[in-house]
Amino acid sequence: MTTFKAYFKKEIMESKRQYKYVILAVGIIAFAILDPFMLKLLPKILEKQLQGDLSLLFIATPKSAINNYIKDLFQIGNLFIIFTLASTLNDEINGEKLIFPYSKGSKPVGIVLAKIIHYTIVVTILTFIGFLTCYYYGSILLQGERASLPGVMNSAILMSVYYFFNITLVTLFSSFVKKGVTAGFITLIITFLSATLVNLDTIGKFMPYKLVEGANSFTLESYLYTIVFSTVCSILFIIFTIFKMNKVEVI
Repeated sequence: MTTFKAYFKKEIMESKRQYKYVILAVGIIAFAILDPFMLKLLPKILEKQLQGDLSLLFIATPKSAINNYIKDLFQIGNLFIIFTLASTLNDEINGEKLIFPYSKGSKPVGIVLAKIIHYTIVVTILTFIGFLTCYYYGSILLQGERASLPGVMNSAILMSVYYFFNITLVTLFSSFVKKGVTAGFITLIITFLSATLVNLDTIGKFMPYKLVEGANSFTLESYLYTIVFSTVCSILFIIFTIFKMNKVEVI
């Protein structure tokens, strides 16, 4: 418990100093503001370029703004999260930063849990703020079909579970490889691979990308299997990471 508290505080201080909170906020929240504005302006821009009325061809609604935001969270928000956290453990290992903590009795389980829980809380909070922001601005700027607020919160829950899976996965690879960029690319490959397998009848419903599809549907129904599977996998990733950190030679 002492190790957990110490490293949790350490992660907060380092995240502030290295502007990780700012980077994560930009990757998650920025598009919540930009997407409604872009959907509002895009028809007018296209009308000038094509010199025609595109109002019937291009219909932007508050609901479509959130759907577009979810797409950006998967494509771009993922990049910010994965590569921001890709060096979270290999920096500690390769920089020989674990020698003193280990010599003083710090436990790997506390280090790993502090890092994962800290960033999971941060990303989850930012995700909910992002969805609420997109919901608010979309409702102000756009007309037409709206998603209900409970439905938007369901989407935020599903995306948070999806991000939790990716956080634990990239942390696991960060304990195995020497370079953070390598851990990031491996995680990214798995992330996009799961998206290609989601339509398979046998394993499709277990793929983490199914959570993104659920977010676009604004419902938790029919996604219980995916939530449970992704959460169990995340817990296993944490266990494997702790096991690997127990095997690390720091001296």
